[in-house]
Amino acid sequence: MKVIQAAIYARVSSEPQAAAHTIESQLAALADRARRDGTPVPAERQFVDDGYSGATLVRPALDRLRDLAATGTVNRIYVHSPDRLARKYAYQVLLIDEWGRAAVDVVFLNRPLGQNPEDDLLLQVQGIVAEYERAKIMERSRRGKKHAAQRGSLNVMSCAPFGYRYVTVHDGGGQARFEPVPKQARIVKQLFEWIAQDRCSLGEVCRRLQEAGKRTRSDKTIWSRQTVWHILQNPTYYGKAAFGKTRMISRVKGGRPRPPRGRPAQPRKAHVPEPTDQNDWIFIPVPPLIEPALYRAAQRQLNENQKRARIGTRRPGYLLQGLLACSECRYAYYGKTTRQRGGGGRLKDFLYYRCSGTDGYRFGGERVCNNPQVRGEFIETSVWVEVRRLLTNPQKLEQEHQQPPAVGRSSEDFEILKSQLVKLQRGMERLIDSYSEGAIDKEQFMPRMHRTKGRIAELEARIHINSEGTDQRQELRFLVDHFKKLAVHLGPSLENADRNRRREIIRSLVERIEIARTSISIIFRVPAGGAVSAQHPIVVTLSRAETDPGVASH
Repeated sequence: MKVIQAAIYARVSSEPQAAAHTIESQLAALADRARRDGTPVPAERQFVDDGYSGATLVRPALDRLRDLAATGTVNRIYVHSPDRLARKYAYQVLLIDEWGRAAVDVVFLNRPLGQNPEDDLLLQVQGIVAEYERAKIMERSRRGKKHAAQRGSLNVMSCAPFGYRYVTVHDGGGQARFEPVPKQARIVKQLFEWIAQDRCSLGEVCRRLQEAGKRTRSDKTIWSRQTVWHILQNPTYYGKAAFGKTRMISRVKGGRPRPPRGRPAQPRKAHVPEPTDQNDWIFIPVPPLIEPALYRAAQRQLNENQKRARIGTRRPGYLLQGLLACSECRYAYYGKTTRQRGGGGRLKDFLYYRCSGTDGYRFGGERVCNNPQVRGEFIETSVWVEVRRLLTNPQKLEQEHQQPPAVGRSSEDFEILKSQLVKLQRGMERLIDSYSEGAIDKEQFMPRMHRTKGRIAELEARIHINSEGTDQRQELRFLVDHFKKLAVHLGPSLENADRNRRREIIRSLVERIEIARTSISIIFRVPAGGAVSAQHPIVVTLSRAETDPGVASH
């Protein structure tokens, strides 16, 4: 008898749906169907993607489910409907075909999966029509909103900027509108006056707001330069709300060197907003908070501030910008240049990389990390030397990371372990069948089941350890070959690389650099199509005392 190992997959697209727990209805319906089929699904086999778009296959829960299906751990999957698997028909076919080849049954609640060519054809036609209708609905919605905006209707706006309250169509008697919020409106006017009349910088504006105790829309007292910048650039405040300032485009792979702190490595949405040309904006009249002359004066002063900041020698950006992270608080390290007196009493620029968690002003006046800063010239030189060393002599990477086989494991045969595991799994199935048929009672069944599960877990751990060693050796060989090809391609330019060239090479090879109190770890980026997995990163560790001789004095 075949033992059914069932799993559940559920998904909602938007983050508001995830926050409202609308996915609970899917899970309840799927769990009820599984119970009626006699295959209840435990919590560890319920895979949920909250707030992930169906336009991409890169989803954490879906990836785990596909891995289990490929290994034979799961042989039945309950899904509410095909569009929960994917929004694109090609992705639906790919997943169903992949699971079909792995002997996994897919059960949809809204309709049974086809058992003959006619049913398969119907499913395909429905998928194509649904994808086409979705595209048509999006196009009609875009054109309808654009037409409404051209007629001066605020119904196309979903929210109001800081300083206004959005009155919905229902509350506004069939017409949406912006209503000024007096307390916030005074703050907005003060911002423009500080820039246009007092000629303040963005940093000075943030300090004044925090000293005055002014609160943001989210009721926080910490104001960021980015927030103030967006307010100063918004034409809504002088009476012209802009529609169509951004458009959605597909996310570019590798667009950021590392994910933000606390965010998943794979973004939830497959599309990101991109600014559009201001000539394409559609302006809608709204109640103004400031005069147009004040807005234009603020823009002129912002341009002047930018020009003033460019005075002096401009640097092409920090060499390791966006790659450094603190291993203690997980916040990013950022570059900072200070002017101090050096040897001979002369003023000199000193570059440091500093943990964001050590800046108390970011966290209400109290730092959250004590990891000391690093002298920029030392860490930049050390990282570049290490990258050059691996490019010129990649064999050292394999020699340094080659681990000797553990005692007692070198003689173990991988195939024998797998054969023993299969026998134990079959024995557990027979034990379950015997208990179901009443051949043995519960007192005999439970001890045998515990012993069998313990033995299976032990064998799985040994197989995992053996396979890890094999995978690590394959990954190292692949990376070494990759470095050899890069060294041949770069050739003499590696020796005479300028700062911009060094930055390009480092960003293409290094995924991130983690800074601890006593060491600095360089994690190398895996080339596309490589065999290296995230579970076996290639790491080169440097002593921080050697990298930064002044670390003890910080």
